[in-house]
Amino acid sequence: MTRRIGPSLLLAAVLYGSCALAQTDTGTSPDESSPPTQPGPKPAFTYPDAAPSLDFLTSSIENSSITLGISTGFAYDSNGYPNTVGNATTNDRWLYDVAPSVRIQQFLPKLVWHAGYSGGLQIYDQVNGRSNGNSNLYSQSATGGFLWQLAKHWQLGGNESYRYSANPFDSYLTIPGTPTANNPNPVSYYPLTNFTQNNADISLTYQLSKQDTLAFTGTETYRDTSTYNLVTAVPFYNLTSYGGRASYSHQLSPRFSLGAGYDFNSLDFGAGQQRSGVQTISFTTSYLIRPNMTISVWIGPEYTSTKTVVPFFGVFHDSLWSTSVGADFGWRSARNSVHVGFVRRVSDGGGLIATSQVNSVTGTYRRLLAYKLSALVGGRWMKDTSTTVQSRSFDNYALNTGATYQIAKSLNATVDYSHIHQNQSNVFLIGQSIYSDNRVGVTISYEWSHPLGR
Repeated sequence: MTRRIGPSLLLAAVLYGSCALAQTDTGTSPDESSPPTQPGPKPAFTYPDAAPSLDFLTSSIENSSITLGISTGFAYDSNGYPNTVGNATTNDRWLYDVAPSVRIQQFLPKLVWHAGYSGGLQIYDQVNGRSNGNSNLYSQSATGGFLWQLAKHWQLGGNESYRYSANPFDSYLTIPGTPTANNPNPVSYYPLTNFTQNNADISLTYQLSKQDTLAFTGTETYRDTSTYNLVTAVPFYNLTSYGGRASYSHQLSPRFSLGAGYDFNSLDFGAGQQRSGVQTISFTTSYLIRPNMTISVWIGPEYTSTKTVVPFFGVFHDSLWSTSVGADFGWRSARNSVHVGFVRRVSDGGGLIATSQVNSVTGTYRRLLAYKLSALVGGRWMKDTSTTVQSRSFDNYALNTGATYQIAKSLNATVDYSHIHQNQSNVFLIGQSIYSDNRVGVTISYEWSHPLGR
């Protein structure tokens, strides 16, 4: 029995390495024992927590487990958006939260799945400025995913995440994330009240040979903020988006890979206020400089078609040809890791404006300071320009730092600080203004894990 399962596990690991998996803001790159990555853009999504390892070689049914946890802490936000145009009054606030959680993951010879849920209480205390009425909120988050070996050369995987929260760090923490061709603008809006966000993806991968891989991916994104009000508040654009990607990759050598792909992404802002279809053909390459150092580059033409509904003025249609380009660099040593990325592509404007030409540069540095202490420093510069009204734009930079200390085997403490500076130029109903904000947060979390079936 063991002899028959062994080759199956090995084959699953090989196919998994060829899949286009989600990139998050981990700031890591392959270590010295990792195989070369597949080329170019890979599906990228923002999740409240990282998915479990899907390594079929080292994980088996004995590693299946249930994890119970609880976290508590506070966050301070020094400045919210002005309540009216030209109002310079600061809107600082405190957030206190407590959230229990449960997580289950199971590893089978041909199937891996995981599911998690966290629900808690958030107390939103307005210090200065007008209260938004969200003083108490029962936050919720749920995640799930699977990886299934359908046949010898076929693999199906999917992920789903949902979050309802009033914590500004819930959306901010993904800002250091490295942008990719499929998600050049992970998060740029800064909702200072409660918001709902859902992300999902499903991917079917076929390994044509040891060097060739064909993949089909579908994506879904939903975002809703309670500050969406065209008359009395900042109009953070709510978004519904669906997309798909078909890609092919070929490994020329153990270090060098080439690929190509076609993407389509539909963007619906404000339930039909503006709708865009973005089509991209990308050519990708990836090179393993050293066992612990990689670089990926992609470039290709992009076509955007947009329909905008302006009350009392009518319906306007626009189209745009542009160039999509991006690069990603990663390096890692025993105690350090560096991740730097650049991208230029038409995508979601991040909430302040709708369909936008996004330019983003991101960098993250992580270091293991001691056996139980690690630290992170990250930064991001971004400029978004509307594809329909060139004078409507905003650019910002964000800096953040944080440290995590392992108090005990299952008990951790985390401290985060971030600074945001944003220049807004003719943003709809906001006008031209400068916005700065400082945020600090402290979290203590405890987790208890137990193997399933024992």
